[in-house]
Amino acid sequence: MAICQKCGVEIGEGKGVCPLCGTRIGEAPGEGPQGMFDRAASALPESRAKRLVAAETAGVSFAIAAVSVLIIDLVTDGRVSWSLYPLASLLTAWFLISPPLLWPRKPALFLAIQGLSVFAFLFGLDLIDGSLGWSWRLGVPIAAAAELMAAGAAYMSWRSKRRGLNVLAFALIAVAGFCLALEGFVALYRGGVFRLAWSSITASAVVPVAGFLLYVHYRLTKDATLKKLFHL
Repeated sequence: MAICQKCGVEIGEGKGVCPLCGTRIGEAPGEGPQGMFDRAASALPESRAKRLVAAETAGVSFAIAAVSVLIIDLVTDGRVSWSLYPLASLLTAWFLISPPLLWPRKPALFLAIQGLSVFAFLFGLDLIDGSLGWSWRLGVPIAAAAELMAAGAAYMSWRSKRRGLNVLAFALIAVAGFCLALEGFVALYRGGVFRLAWSSITASAVVPVAGFLLYVHYRLTKDATLKKLFHL
């Protein structure tokens, strides 16, 4: 009984081709036609196809969860009530996950879609309550401040030729700016006056640390060592 030189499978009498990999008897491995393993490898989906499958899978999963929640709400309450909140959350989650999978090389596009999705989610929650009140006066300004600070830190990190402690410094500056915006918008919503108290203390403690990290980072990029930097 012959043995396939490529995959080692026993070949029955009178058969000149391996039934598993397609190699002809007497052929060196790799000379014959593509076998089952080779065809399977060449049929693997490319990165774009994989991303599309992932986006479709996420969409179907969220749709199943949405239908389940809606049915439970109709069965228990006899109408659509509390299910609007998880439905809005599931829809927003899909808009946050899908754009990077569908347009990975267009960060400006999927970041814009994600940002608008957050704003739409806040407006949607406010509308479910019956009227627009806190969303445009509190929720949207806070969300916009968070996205702006995160985008600024990411942009500064991306523009840096050498990344290290400066990335942490940019993140700390973004956190300080967000704290200032958070307290200011909350005070404006509650009392009609933009006031700062605890956030200014937080910023005054965080910003000097960020400045020190930037100083250390750019000194180190000039081939300065910590031992020379601190005169040890």
